Parts: sequence; C-alpha cells; structure tokens
Amino acid sequence: MIVPLSAWVFGLLVEAAAAWFIFVLDLPVEALVLHAAACVLIAVVGIRDSSQSRFLPGASAWLFGVMLAVPVAGPICALILVGVIFLLSEKERDEDRIVLGLPGEENAPEGINKDRARSILETLASADTEARREAILSLRSEISPSAVLILQKAVGDSDEQVRNYAQSQLAKWTEQSEARIKRFTEASKKEGVSPTVFMALAESLVEMVLIHLAGPEVEGKYLRGALAALDRIEVGNPLRKNADLLATHCHLRLRQIPQAREVFDRLESAGFVHEAMDALRLRVLFHEKRWSALVEKLRVPSPSSSPDLIKCRNFWLSGGKSA
Repeated sequence: MIVPLSAWVFGLLVEAAAAWFIFVLDLPVEALVLHAAACVLIAVVGIRDSSQSRFLPGASAWLFGVMLAVPVAGPICALILVGVIFLLSEKERDEDRIVLGLPGEENAPEGINKDRARSILETLASADTEARREAILSLRSEISPSAVLILQKAVGDSDEQVRNYAQSQLAKWTEQSEARIKRFTEASKKEGVSPTVFMALAESLVEMVLIHLAGPEVEGKYLRGALAALDRIEVGNPLRKNADLLATHCHLRLRQIPQAREVFDRLESAGFVHEAMDALRLRVLFHEKRWSALVEKLRVPSPSSSPDLIKCRNFWLSGGKSA
C-alpha cells in the first residue's frame, strides 16, 4: 500500500506545482507537462498498484481521461468520484434471496446449455488463443455448475491470460457466495431471528456444493453446516417440511443413508407433496441398494414426476436405449 499511497501524494504535489506554474509563473507549457506527469502518477501508478484496484475496474483509463482534460480541476473531480465510489455501500442484487424448497441438481441454475458448453470446451481445446480468451470472458455473468467446471478446466490453460480470466472469475463467484453465507450466518446469531434466515443459510451453503465452488475436501463442511442450520427450524414451523426436504438431500450427499431414510419417511408420513419427492425416493432406494423396490418405483411414475425424471425412467426401463 506504500507505493500507491506515495504515488497519489507525489502526484498531488506535482499537480500543485503545475497550478503554481500556470497561475503564478505564467508558464503554461511547463504546467501542462507537470499536469500530465501528475495524471500518470495518480491514475496509472496509484490505481494499478493499489490493493483496492479490483473495486475500480478500468479505473486507470477513465481517471486518466478525467484528470488530463482539465488541469487542477481534473484531479479534484477524479478524487471526488473515487471518494463517492468507496463511500457508497454496495448491496448485492440477491442479498435477500430466499428460495424455499430443494436446490438439488435438477433445480440448480441452468446457466449455459449443453450445446454451448460443448462449443466452449471445443474452443478451449483449439490453438486459437484469442478465441479461448473470448470464450472464458463470455462466462462472466453465467454462474452455474457448467460454467464453474469449464472455468476450473481453463485454469490449466497454456495461455496466461486465459488462466487469469478463469481464476479471477472463480475467485469473484466464490467471494460473493462466501459473503452471502457470512451475512446469513451473522443474521442467524441474533435473537428472535426468523426461520427463513436459517433456511436461506442452509440453501446458500448447499448451493456452494451444487455449483462446484466447494471442492471435495470442504464439501462435507458445507453440508454439515446446512444441516445444523436446518435443525434450528422448529418442528411446528411451516418451513420444517421444506427443511426436511433439503436435509434429505444433504444426508444423501454425505452418504448418511439411514438419516436420509428417517427424514424422508417423516415427510412421506406427513403427506408432503413436492416435485422433488419422487426423485429423492429413487435416490434413497438406490443408496440403500433396494433394487427390486427401485425397479418397481421406476415402473410406476408419480403424477408429479418431472419431464427429465420420466426420460430417465424410460431410459432405464428400455435397457439403456434411447427412445
């Protein structure tokens, strides 16, 4: 932080000298030279080397343009703009996002479709460096399991710029997700907190696993954290059944099959109806290795079965041949 701070201070001193040259000594040419040097120090060196530069994307370019246009007044306007950017609090668009239900694989963000994902992977395998860079940049606003996996693959690309793009985007998404988890965690510690906060915390933790931002080594930590949050929702609360639905998913991911069966049976006994119940039932039977019961359930589809699940049934019942 010493280098950017000294660059800003020295740049302001040079700008002050430029003001002295133009207003007192009446030397406009020398003043413009000093002014340009001050702009370079402040906008280029000060921002580029600053540890806070990630908060000012493209700052070197637009700050330099603002300051260079008008001597003395330019740097003052630029500093005011920077101050406004840092002083205004930033609020994420999905800060209060609460999605009740099961954020399972079938309900994860769709993101890019299979054809586009395949096209991007083919581009990453090509020798066209510029095309690979553009392919990675095209994923910036599409957080999804597919996008994360593609970016993780691009981290090993031979081009440094492609690697930097991929690492930067993954770091940004991870930081956003962890910030959301931290926010809900802090909120859950308050007295009289709403059960929706526990639900949102659990869903945020599970989402980290579903979109592959949580690696295998920490996946268990996030899932156990989600279960702990769900346990804080009281039995009589209207959200309890949604919590059990998500808890069943977490137990299955953790390979805690008896616990998954216990929670799932509780949901069935209560007559809980949800589009994810059919898929969860099949998953529980599969992990229990109850093959005959699994086949029987596959033969008798539920009215609430999703189109994808029906396709899966048809695939397996046809002996693995596509219809």
